[in-house]
Amino acid sequence: MHPVLVRNNIKILGEGSQIIVFAHGFGCTQSTWKYITHSFLKDYKVILFDYVGSGNTDISQYDYHKYATLEGYACDVLDIIAALQLQEIIFVGHSVSAMIGMIAAIQKPDVLRN
Repeated sequence: MHPVLVRNNIKILGEGSQIIVFAHGFGCTQSTWKYITHSFLKDYKVILFDYVGSGNTDISQYDYHKYATLEGYACDVLDIIAALQLQEIIFVGHSVSAMIGMIAAIQKPDVLRN
């Protein structure tokens, strides 16, 4: 298994070909999405993850300097996208994850769907 998939506690659900990545806000976990993901599973492939330091992530991967900025979290989002070889994803960010998604989109605009 790819180390990023373990680091960020990746869950892949659903049957569709279009990818939706759900990113929780700070102080939350991927369980934030538990009441809505079932609505997407028939038509989409749903990617859930936790940011390092939350949920069931590999806490040994936490780096104070990296995660002192939103760019560090955006780097993790891009690592997940690369590890899963995703393209043209729909990114749904709760709270601060909306900004993290925007930073990721600026850094790598070709992988996020407009």
